[in-house]
Amino acid sequence: MKSIVILSLLFVLVAGSVSWSAGRDLFVAKCGECHKKGGSAVVINPADKAAVVWKKYFKRRRHPVDFSSSISDGQLEEILKYLEEHAADSDQPAEAVIPK
Repeated sequence: MKSIVILSLLFVLVAGSVSWSAGRDLFVAKCGECHKKGGSAVVINPADKAAVVWKKYFKRRRHPVDFSSSISDGQLEEILKYLEEHAADSDQPAEAVIPK
């Protein structure tokens, strides 16, 4: 019984880190194309905004450029999840994912 609990916890930890990595990688690859030093848009990072601000920003379609042809709905969900989990008001803010 004890080994089942330990294996379950390990699975949750590994699955969470894979998801975090996927979101981070998508954020850097997709958003970093423009939002980087010398790019066509200002550098951004998850800790630049609170989680609720990130959520509202994409829900209200505030992004000035239509990125729907390069970022699928599923990818956007992963990116948003990553942004929320590492926002300024999170337990693990990410301040320098895309170097300024």
